[in-house]
Amino acid sequence: MLSAADNLVRIINAVFLIISIGLISGLIGTQTKHSSRVNFCMFAAAYGLVTDSFYGFLANFWTSLTYPAILLALDFLNFLFTFVAATALAVGIRCHSCKNKTYLEQNKIIQGSSSRCHQSQAAVAFFYFSCFLFLIKVIVTVAGMMQNGGFGFNTGFGRRRARRQMGIPTISQV
Repeated sequence: MLSAADNLVRIINAVFLIISIGLISGLIGTQTKHSSRVNFCMFAAAYGLVTDSFYGFLANFWTSLTYPAILLALDFLNFLFTFVAATALAVGIRCHSCKNKTYLEQNKIIQGSSSRCHQSQAAVAFFYFSCFLFLIKVIVTVAGMMQNGGFGFNTGFGRRRARRQMGIPTISQV
């Protein structure tokens, strides 16, 4: 079973990813031209939601799914995908004012619509929020692996030998 803090971060991240999916689906639904950046953003949000939220939900019921090495790999991939999606979309829209008519008409993602401009800027923000949460989870998982090992066994770098406490202490125990 995962910790309460890990579950809380997963819930917050699921909310960010669901909002991102809503914003990106709004962009896909109103587009007149094909944009591979927007399509990749939809993939990154859906992949993050499936591998983070649903996997975390299942890991609470089946403890065999809570191996830190698997969680680290999935969290790192989610961090990578959300960072690339946020950066690709931010570079594609170039984040100018949504009132600038020249900017709106010349951008291939925004396609002349101020609502698409606002949606894409909000999607960039939520992708970066989600990316930051995935980075925190990667750091926490690596720290846990240093202490407990990659598969949850006490084989990590921070392991100490268990000492027997019997009778009178020896000089090395004092």
